[in-house]
Amino acid sequence: MVEQEMSFLEMENEEAPVMQEEISNEQIGIGQYSQVLKKVVNRFPRGIPEIMELIEKDEQDIRNFKENETELDNIFNEDDIESPENLTNFLPASVPGESLTGDMLDPKKGTLGKYPWESPPEINTITEAFDTIVNNKNNNNSIKNNILKLLEGGVPAETLARTASFKGFLDGLWTVDISELLNIPLMFEFVADAKDSGTDFKIFNDVEEDNISDESVLNIMKDFNPDKYETIQREADIMSKMPDKIDMMEEPVMGSFLDMESN
Repeated sequence: MVEQEMSFLEMENEEAPVMQEEISNEQIGIGQYSQVLKKVVNRFPRGIPEIMELIEKDEQDIRNFKENETELDNIFNEDDIESPENLTNFLPASVPGESLTGDMLDPKKGTLGKYPWESPPEINTITEAFDTIVNNKNNNNSIKNNILKLLEGGVPAETLARTASFKGFLDGLWTVDISELLNIPLMFEFVADAKDSGTDFKIFNDVEEDNISDESVLNIMKDFNPDKYETIQREADIMSKMPDKIDMMEEPVMGSFLDMESN
C-alpha cells in the first residue's frame, strides 16, 4: 500500500493540536491555600469583616496588657543571671548535613532518615493536611474539649495552631512548609470553635509594635553612634535651660501710638 504524501496546503487545513497551558506548582499551592481559607471564613457568619474585628480587638488587648505590664528589670538582679554564653555551653553544636549521614530507620529497606521528618511525607497538600487535623478534632470529643479548655485558660489560638501543625511535621505527615502554611487557617478554626461554644479566647501570642519609641532609638544610638548620642544629649540639656533664661529677661514696654506722637 502506497502512502500518500500530504502537501503544505493540505497541512494548513488540518487543525493544529491545542497545547494545554501548564499550571505551576505555585499556582496549585495558592489554589489549595485559598480553598482552606475559604473553609475557615465560612465558619464566621459575617465572614472576613468579623474576623478583622476579632483581630483588631485581640491586638488592642495585647497592647493594653503590655502597657500595664510590670517592668521585669526592676524585679531581677542582672548580677544573679548567668550570661547567655554560659547557659548554652552544654549544648553540642550540630554538623551541617549530619541528618543525611545518620542511621536509617530501616537499613534493609533503605528507609531514609532515623526520624519521621527525614523520610518523604505522607501528605503532600495543605488541603489534605488541614482536613486531617480538623477531622481528627471533630471526630474526637476529647481533643476538641482539650482545645477549648486551653483557650479558656488563656492559651492563644496561635500557640495551639503552631503546636498542631508542627507536630504533624515531626510525625512525618507533611513538610515544614505545609506546617507553616497551616498556622493561620488552624488558628481561626480554633477561634471559630471557641465562638460556637461561648468560650473566651485569645488569638495571637503577641503583636508587632507599629512604631519604635524615641527612647528605644536613643538606646540603640548610645551603643552604635555614641558621638551623635552625646550631641543630642548636649542639645537637650541646652534646651531644658532655655525657659529659665527667657523668664529672667525683661519684657520690653511698648508705648501707645499717642505716646509716640507726643515725643
